[in-house]
Amino acid sequence: MTVELAPEFFAAAFVGHLAAASTPDLLDVAKSWQPDLILHESTEYGGYLAAECLGIPHGALDIAPMAPYAHPAVTEELNRQREKLGLAPVSDAWHPFRDFRAGVVPEDFYPTDNRLPGARYYQVPAQTAQGGLAPDIAQLPTERPLVLATLGSNAPRLPGGAHALLEIIVEALGELPVTGVVALGADRDPRQWDGPRPDNVHLTSFVQQELLLRSSDLFITHAGFNGTREALAAGVPMVAVPLFAEQSHNAGRLHQLGVGTRIDVQEVTRDSLAAAARNVLEDRSYRSRAQGFQRRSHALPDLDRLVEDAAALTA
Repeated sequence: MTVELAPEFFAAAFVGHLAAASTPDLLDVAKSWQPDLILHESTEYGGYLAAECLGIPHGALDIAPMAPYAHPAVTEELNRQREKLGLAPVSDAWHPFRDFRAGVVPEDFYPTDNRLPGARYYQVPAQTAQGGLAPDIAQLPTERPLVLATLGSNAPRLPGGAHALLEIIVEALGELPVTGVVALGADRDPRQWDGPRPDNVHLTSFVQQELLLRSSDLFITHAGFNGTREALAAGVPMVAVPLFAEQSHNAGRLHQLGVGTRIDVQEVTRDSLAAAARNVLEDRSYRSRAQGFQRRSHALPDLDRLVEDAAALTA
């Protein structure tokens, strides 16, 4: 079933356990390095706490926009860690990001309450896979819509390897007038796949996701943020099947924005998934809104600009 990210768990794990372990190490490194600025990932609070102890500017690269940063449980744990370090409490839930937050999707991906005055937004440069797109994928039929499906790099490593969900995805694509590409996982040889093998579905262990998204009509995804960002940058609508972490929140946001639809794992069947994919393919408004995000993504400054913007904090 889809596991929701509980704010209390996020607070205890990321703001509590992980930050408490990393902050002393960062402060020890800072004695010799003497940084002028600490830029940390948005879910990594050790960098923020170290910068506060050192009295230097800090900012965040937002790798998880929909994480529950502003929940009271997070602020409470943040102040617990600040007290241990002799820092005064804060009442602003967005204090770790208030001075500078670097987003890598257009601002309107963020809910209105999460848009900060100090935020900047950038486009991540497209990555070109070495050797280009795999020839067997490049030669797939072109007379039908192309649907890419993948559950990311972590799901196949879970107990059971998400095998049952992958089977349903393959079966559902087999019911549709599409050309499907299903990435089973980097460590899974498609020749050893013992599930269904419809003629219109190409099975592979790995796919050059960002490259293939550029020519895809639909993306069936677990709604991890990196894949979500890549699909929006390519103007591709999504059917999201969130598994864990903040994926559920990402999937909900895609639904709110009208660039995709969401099905929780416990509700996924061959028929329900096929119906969701058919709806997104046939309702062109999903594609139009996704392409709007694509245009707005392309209007953002390049990620290289982040260096200049972050450096300005030290002035």
